[in-house]
Amino acid sequence: MLTLRPLDRRLRFGFAAVCALLLIVGARLVQLQGVDRAGYAVAAAAQRVDTRPLHALRGAILDRNGTVLAYTDSAQDITIDPSQLVLENNDRYPTRAAKRSAYAAQLGPLLGLRVADLQKTLATPGRYAVLAKAVTPQIAKQVEKLGLVGIYTQATTQRRYPGQTTAANIVGLVHADGAGAAGIEYQFNSILAGTDGSLTYSTDNQGNMNPSGPSERKPAQDGGTVRLTIDQDLQYEVQGFLDSGVAAAGARGGQVAILDAATGQVLALAASGTFNAADPSSITGATTLNSPVQTVFEPGSVNKVVTFSAAIEQKAITPSTPMSVPDNIDMGGVNVSDAWGHPVLPYTATGVITQSSNVGTLQIAQKIGPETWDEYEKRFGIGQRTGIELPGESPGILPEMKDWSDASFANLPIGQGEAMTVLQLASMYQTIANDGVRIPPRIVASVSRPDGSTSITHRPDGVRAVSVQTARTVRTMLESVTLPGGTGKKAAIAGYRVAGKTGTAQQPDPDRHGAYSATMNWDTFAGMVPADAPRFVVAIMIDNPVHGLHGGDVAAPLFHDIATYELQHGHVPPTGSQTRYVPLMVCDAMLRDVYGTTVC
Repeated sequence: MLTLRPLDRRLRFGFAAVCALLLIVGARLVQLQGVDRAGYAVAAAAQRVDTRPLHALRGAILDRNGTVLAYTDSAQDITIDPSQLVLENNDRYPTRAAKRSAYAAQLGPLLGLRVADLQKTLATPGRYAVLAKAVTPQIAKQVEKLGLVGIYTQATTQRRYPGQTTAANIVGLVHADGAGAAGIEYQFNSILAGTDGSLTYSTDNQGNMNPSGPSERKPAQDGGTVRLTIDQDLQYEVQGFLDSGVAAAGARGGQVAILDAATGQVLALAASGTFNAADPSSITGATTLNSPVQTVFEPGSVNKVVTFSAAIEQKAITPSTPMSVPDNIDMGGVNVSDAWGHPVLPYTATGVITQSSNVGTLQIAQKIGPETWDEYEKRFGIGQRTGIELPGESPGILPEMKDWSDASFANLPIGQGEAMTVLQLASMYQTIANDGVRIPPRIVASVSRPDGSTSITHRPDGVRAVSVQTARTVRTMLESVTLPGGTGKKAAIAGYRVAGKTGTAQQPDPDRHGAYSATMNWDTFAGMVPADAPRFVVAIMIDNPVHGLHGGDVAAPLFHDIATYELQHGHVPPTGSQTRYVPLMVCDAMLRDVYGTTVC
């Protein structure tokens, strides 16, 4: 008789296994459709939508007249999916390398790239590579017309600088990601950048946009606009004059700052050897992005204007004060001499500044003393940042009196032992041009924010450095510098009254610590036109000229060229008044017998 007991046991085990499996599957279904339902629903929905950024256009930078110095334009990146460069049955290329070579030959001329470099990029492993960034829409259309499989265009933006090198030191440039990297681009990045938007839309199973599906658009907010005080035409011409002057002098470099005499607004701010804002590769390791506000130099005799202003204000001298000036003087344990040997001369105070006598200047400085001299240096803004709206401004160097050596007061009043930027130098002379009131220079005229609001940069509060009468008296003395017999006569402009001062400061000797070089100089000139009713101020520094050691030979002629252009460009007529001549020397019968009438 047969028994089914073993089979019944196998059936029971099988039935138990099936029940266990069903329980597991059922529990998983409960988890998926109950507990985790919301999470999986969100994930599923995410697979059917895509989000793309909507790029905000970076705001423009304009000059004082509305000329565009920087703007953002629509552009296209050219990209590739290398994995799509496969050989198909109908391909006319024998190998993938031959296909890449053919692609590169067609794309190279359009993109302005070397064919060999393109071939390397086309061979990049993966699904994505960039062939060219920010090409014009016209070039992108030509690429699309080629119909090359795997080659795509991708919307982006391009920062453009129409002037290229013109005002590049002021405007600055942006990083590859579009953020400000230098100059106004950096300083006002939050205003200029704007805010990107986004577009979220439904996709089909191929990843393409589903036009019948829902979409959500968050519009981009374009950046604001920054209007500067500079004049692009003037900036361009000044840059040209400066580059030519530096080359003619065989100099290492040079800088120029031009200020409106009444408002302190910067009309031009140039440096030789600048970069091309449209080509970041033009920036070398030796390039200072904005040297007129970032690098300092010892001013030399242009700084004597502070010594004379303080002495006039303190009534220690008048323009005609008689003086007996030898060619050297001992002060603080050092001997300081004039640039030329001479017997004791009967200079007037005006003659001292006109001939730029170091000895006579130190004699005048002794009349007012170090404390008073230091006070007036600070009134003129030396050793302080101007607050201009540019990054990296240097405060210059004005040693604290507690740090002075015994010899400091033998150097500082003649412009050695301290340092300033060319902008600070211009501000010093703007003070004299503006009847003794220093207006901190500004380079931004207005800012228009993305929300439509506009803020105007109002003239900062002035700092009274000297009285109106003192400033006008000093201007008259500075006129003598540009007249026959003065060190700055090459700065003179026919038909106009010009006031200014030359400077020649020795540079530190790199091979002798603590000593000055006998051959390396900073040559300077700062002045104003017209002298009796100044409209603008020009300050110039030429770094280590080879041809011509003195500011009167190098910087003064450059002032003449630049100021002549600005007078014409700004439609500034002559005032028609006459210079009030002050004798340079004291004359009497005995002096005429000794020196002759030509010294008077």
